[in-house]
Amino acid sequence: MDEITPKYSQWLTDFTFENCAVGRRAYGEFLASYLVEEKDGFVLNLNGKWGTGKTEFLKRMYSHLHTQRHPVIYIDAWESDFTENPLLVVASELLAQLKTLLPLKGDDIDKLTGYLGKFFKGTAIVAGSFVGEKLIQDGAAGREFVKSFMKSSPEDLLDTMRKGYSEQVEAVKNVRTQLEHLALALEEVHKRELPVMVLVDELDRCRPSYAIEMLEVIKHFFNTKNFVFVVATDTQQLENSINAVYGEKFDSSVYLRRFFNRKAELSEPDIAYYLEKHIFTIASNIVLYPDKPAGTTASTVAYYLSALVKAYNLDLRTVDQVIAKLEACLRTIARDKDKYHAVNIFALLTAIIEFDERPEVFKGRADDNALSEWKADDFPMTDLDANRETLFSDYYALNMKATVMHKETQMDQTGDTITQMVYSVNSSKCRVGNDASNMLRQMQTSISNKMDSTQFTVWMWSDFKELVKLSKSFE
Repeated sequence: MDEITPKYSQWLTDFTFENCAVGRRAYGEFLASYLVEEKDGFVLNLNGKWGTGKTEFLKRMYSHLHTQRHPVIYIDAWESDFTENPLLVVASELLAQLKTLLPLKGDDIDKLTGYLGKFFKGTAIVAGSFVGEKLIQDGAAGREFVKSFMKSSPEDLLDTMRKGYSEQVEAVKNVRTQLEHLALALEEVHKRELPVMVLVDELDRCRPSYAIEMLEVIKHFFNTKNFVFVVATDTQQLENSINAVYGEKFDSSVYLRRFFNRKAELSEPDIAYYLEKHIFTIASNIVLYPDKPAGTTASTVAYYLSALVKAYNLDLRTVDQVIAKLEACLRTIARDKDKYHAVNIFALLTAIIEFDERPEVFKGRADDNALSEWKADDFPMTDLDANRETLFSDYYALNMKATVMHKETQMDQTGDTITQMVYSVNSSKCRVGNDASNMLRQMQTSISNKMDSTQFTVWMWSDFKELVKLSKSFE
């Protein structure tokens, strides 16, 4: 069987479920196996919140369906948001991408001549039965028609859609017929599997009126045999768009059900898995602390960032932004090549996150004001030695106390207290209790070793604060 090249052929290697970094392979294959059994104008709403990786999932679905020999089409709705006619956009993309899957070479033209001739006989697409008869009776004429038909642009074929109502209705019927025939030609000539899979992305980013019109087009004009549409949206955002058009009291959730046969929730990304696979490059003159617990497979950055992601309930897009800011901060620290720098990675990551997520804490923490109490939902950390459960709040308290300067009183030679307070790095101020877990004790030891060492420049909260302010432009 001849291989055909889809429009987005680069995705076939760059975006697959095998190299999915957020652990969605099983879900993607499960969803695909369900969808390919639908045949007659099926429309699925794939719901996922903003920042959960819908676009990457659709790209991987595109590659997977192609390897399963299904014709697959991808439409970025937002790219065409500037137009006034989503009907033309969808029709043009469907026709153009299907045609790329039907090569114009050698025997393919003869196969298409006979096959399309039988179906186009008598349709308005070929301007009457005469052309259909010529395709069947005259091989040369048929070959020339197929060449002309396949090389014509969607704009040429869809001009009538710009005319009056009756012409538009007739044009839509013709295009739907043409799509059905192209799909069947792919099945017969190139042994592709039906249905044709159409993946529609970024609809929730479109202006409200355009998003609604696009849904109307998909449901009413392209509810076509052997076509399955997957429309990826943040459904709540889409409902908000509908309310923006029809008013706040309009029941947008009920309205949306008109357009979809089924709704599926995009599985949550496995962010811990994503971080474990991510390669964090640390300069040779930077040492990160505290050490991660012995026995954990993730890197030090991935281990602590995974905990913070859970604590602050961060989505995948925000995690990528945090990583970009972290890299910018670490590169700035590493520029001073004459020194070895000790960086509390838990505290630096916390600073990056709290700048946006808890700005009142970020601004309020200062020398001798650790603000070390965790005031949100708590959860246990992975306890590898189990002498006592270690909570996230324990990690938070210890590291925040360890990265602010502490006031110290000094005595003069007569033993009188000097009234002036001196701020200093003091590891004795961040001790854990006698009942602390072994994990927490090991963390305290790791912190103390770096803070008390003379070979490192120890970065503190006031330093992190300035770095994070500089990195705020990264997204």
